[in-house]
Amino acid sequence: MKAITVLSGGLDSTVATLIAKDLGYEITAITFNYGQRAVKREINSAKKICEILGIEHIVVDLPFIKQFKKSSLITEKEIPTLKIEELDSEKAFETMKAVWVPARNLIMFSIASGFAEALDAEKVFIGINKEEGATFPDNTIEFVESLNKALEYGTLNKVKIEAPLYDKTKEEIVKIGHEIEKKLGVEVLKYSYSCYRDNGEDFLHCGRCESCMRRKRAFLMAGVEDKTKYIE
Repeated sequence: MKAITVLSGGLDSTVATLIAKDLGYEITAITFNYGQRAVKREINSAKKICEILGIEHIVVDLPFIKQFKKSSLITEKEIPTLKIEELDSEKAFETMKAVWVPARNLIMFSIASGFAEALDAEKVFIGINKEEGATFPDNTIEFVESLNKALEYGTLNKVKIEAPLYDKTKEEIVKIGHEIEKKLGVEVLKYSYSCYRDNGEDFLHCGRCESCMRRKRAFLMAGVEDKTKYIE
């Protein structure tokens, strides 16, 4: 029983990988390098997590995405910041537009599905979730269902995208991840990397960008100790 996980090194994809591990899948985790600012930290986090979980890790380069020249994640445009109380406001939609990378998830999940077919894996686990699905259309179950329909024709073994967190908030995701950590006797959440920025040190978060603020809120609301290192 094999599976691919799309592991950015972030909180959500880390928990999705934990779920696949807990279910007994033989996992190959893929981290994509599309020229994002935090790519070095994301890769190092994913590598550390895979070492702890004892799973294979590969990095796939997508240099052409830099040519899209739109998102603040891959350009020198300013990365917006949000306060915790603004995370569920209209301002979050403006932040989404600023960091949106054109067709990113469509591209990455399609490539991961190709790896799955080539490796005789039946599923691709991803970390899309309810909280980000409220603003990012490619983080919704509708997106996943549409892609799975295409994969019925696009792969001979009918690879299926699994989104175990699609209806979960970040708070719930932290709780799920923490419980699986205890069950498996591992500690990986503290090594996950959510920040949009590269702060010059592995696992070190800026503490100001939207992704950092969602991470902070999630641990706080979940009542789980946040071992993340933040600049502020």
